[in-house]
Amino acid sequence: MQTEHSDPCSLSMMPKFICIIILNWTIVNAAANSFSFSEKKIWNLLSGPSFTPRHSHATCVFKCPDNTPDVCIWLTGGYSKEHRTFNLVMEHENSDVWWSKDGANWTQVTKLLGDFLPGIGNGDAKVGGYVAPWYSRYGHTLNAIDTDNDGHADIMILAGGFSPLPSNDAWLTTDGITWHFEGYAPWPKRAYHGAAIFHGKLWILGGSPLSNDAWVGSLIPDASRQVGFRLEWEQKLRPNEAPWTPRSSFCTFTQFRQATTEELIADSNVLGTEYLFLLGGLALSPDGEPSISDGTRTRNDVWKTSDGISWERVMPSSGDYMPWGARAFHGCISLQNHTGNETSTRIVITGGGYMGRRGNNDVRELEVYTDMWVSLDDDATNWVRVNHEEGSRYEDNVYSSNEWTQIGIGGRNVYRGNWGHTLVEHVTRRTDKTNNSQVVEVPSLLLIGGKVESEHATNRVFELQMELT
Repeated sequence: MQTEHSDPCSLSMMPKFICIIILNWTIVNAAANSFSFSEKKIWNLLSGPSFTPRHSHATCVFKCPDNTPDVCIWLTGGYSKEHRTFNLVMEHENSDVWWSKDGANWTQVTKLLGDFLPGIGNGDAKVGGYVAPWYSRYGHTLNAIDTDNDGHADIMILAGGFSPLPSNDAWLTTDGITWHFEGYAPWPKRAYHGAAIFHGKLWILGGSPLSNDAWVGSLIPDASRQVGFRLEWEQKLRPNEAPWTPRSSFCTFTQFRQATTEELIADSNVLGTEYLFLLGGLALSPDGEPSISDGTRTRNDVWKTSDGISWERVMPSSGDYMPWGARAFHGCISLQNHTGNETSTRIVITGGGYMGRRGNNDVRELEVYTDMWVSLDDDATNWVRVNHEEGSRYEDNVYSSNEWTQIGIGGRNVYRGNWGHTLVEHVTRRTDKTNNSQVVEVPSLLLIGGKVESEHATNRVFELQMELT
């Protein structure tokens, strides 16, 4: 059975003072105005009924279950404190489903339906209860896909994860309540893999046990299926065909870039190019031996592809390695940056950690970061750290401007890293500060759950505050 990483130690090598860097950038959404944020105190802890504490869960944005035009954040599974399950077994994994319209107020689905099949999932659980038909798990993925190109996702796909061993089952739902077993995928069982909707299909990359293969799942219309589709898989890259080393616990996402003026002149039908990115992770070196460079077994490399087959390593503007430390179990997301008539993209990285103490080849623990980095260009060659930190005391940072690092211990505030959380971009409705009678739609960035360094899993949700520009 997969066990949780041992409690990591804090980063004691943090320089006493790190200069804060102020960026002026905005995030746009098709349904929203343009907003910016300040990098001084930027994360707001949301309050309201929440899900139970956990890390290594999976989240995505999908339609709400109450038949409103809103979209909701959906959360499934994860690793938490040991608890007794419906069949009286003690376990850390979860098989629950939660949703929220704003990230602050969470509702658990207590009447879950679907394929309760013996030997495949929770076949002996109560149908219409709080337990999902799929086995409890963590390190899995959850993606929402638009099957009819109307701009709204129609199906969520849950795949893989530790349950408690690596798995390769796939589950589909059209409402987040009724889950249907789509069978076992042909790809080897895995967890902490990468998954993204790329060119309208579900891509599965790498994972644990460490691998670097690539598979594509296509939803094919099928009237015989209860969701109206079946999932067909195709292997795109065999093991070691990709130039990036076998890895797990990395970040992957898609990024759409609008066509340039030159591209539009050459072909007016070209709207832009979609890229698939891969960042960091727990990885092996090309010869199959764990990397002990700088005392870590994690990476800080960036890879991108426009077709999923040919991958290109993104090199930093200076040096051989990205300025952010090698890490795994981190959060990342791609956001749009709007300036005048031009739109570019920015990548955000938060937290995560590296395996082992620097200078010690005996790698056993996870050292956790308290930082936040933002790319300054589409290709992610230039990065800047946008949080402020000060030194360490009793193995804790004296201060961090990332509020999600702050916890209370022994009557004092300390600042510790977070790993196993998720980042979600979500649109919420707010009253315009300049016009109290007008309600505007605000894109916000949410950091959800995770595990605090040397402490416990959390159910805290932090929102990146935006201001109307």
